[in-house]
Amino acid sequence: MPTLHEYFRNDFKDLSLDATLTVKIGKQETGKVTDFIEIPINQRLQQHSYSSARLFTFYIPETTNTLLACKAILDGLEQRKADSDGIIAIGGFMNDITVGEHSTVYSNRVFFYHETPLNTEELEILDKIAKDIKVFLTLRSRSYLEDKIKTQQPQAFISHDSRDKQLIAKPLAHGLNSRLCFSWYDEFTLKVGDSLRESIEKGIKEAKKCVLILTPNFLNNPGWTKKEFNSIFTREMIFNERIVLPIWHN
Repeated sequence: MPTLHEYFRNDFKDLSLDATLTVKIGKQETGKVTDFIEIPINQRLQQHSYSSARLFTFYIPETTNTLLACKAILDGLEQRKADSDGIIAIGGFMNDITVGEHSTVYSNRVFFYHETPLNTEELEILDKIAKDIKVFLTLRSRSYLEDKIKTQQPQAFISHDSRDKQLIAKPLAHGLNSRLCFSWYDEFTLKVGDSLRESIEKGIKEAKKCVLILTPNFLNNPGWTKKEFNSIFTREMIFNERIVLPIWHN
């Protein structure tokens, strides 16, 4: 299934300026810094193509120091803006006539995608910091990931023979899901206790497209692949939909 990092990469469709930064957090013992922890952070500066308005999004990997990482990022936010000011991107259409002076505007909104959830006390601390620097924070963690997955309808139903799973079906499902193109794929979708027939019929009914991985294995399988094949083409004939995307292999 998609990861939080993949949502971080795909949630915004505007022009993005990507950077990797390292946050150093000091370990303290008896009030003295004894060592430093380095946390790699993914930064994306999103720019709306026509308004030139910019906002920052950050991805923080799993760590016990999520709050400190957030504080360090916010402490350096003005410097990050200054570092980005030298990059100018102006959206438009060919043969546009432009006059005046272009300027980039930064939104006060900042998104944090963080693998380790913050507790109530940590959120209160972050709230105070955000208000002091007049920034509006949106925090996305595991609950965001779980809720997004629950609400997504499959874009594609992948019909395949089990012998073609490792070579074709599984890499395809991972590739689609990593781009937030959700697919019905048995390893991802079926849970213990599910009715196989009902789950397959539901997947075929709800998906926008049905991907048929057509191989000698698929065509010689008289079992589930034939049933899926018949159900998919029944949907095409009854509803006059063009839903089949064939993948031919060997």
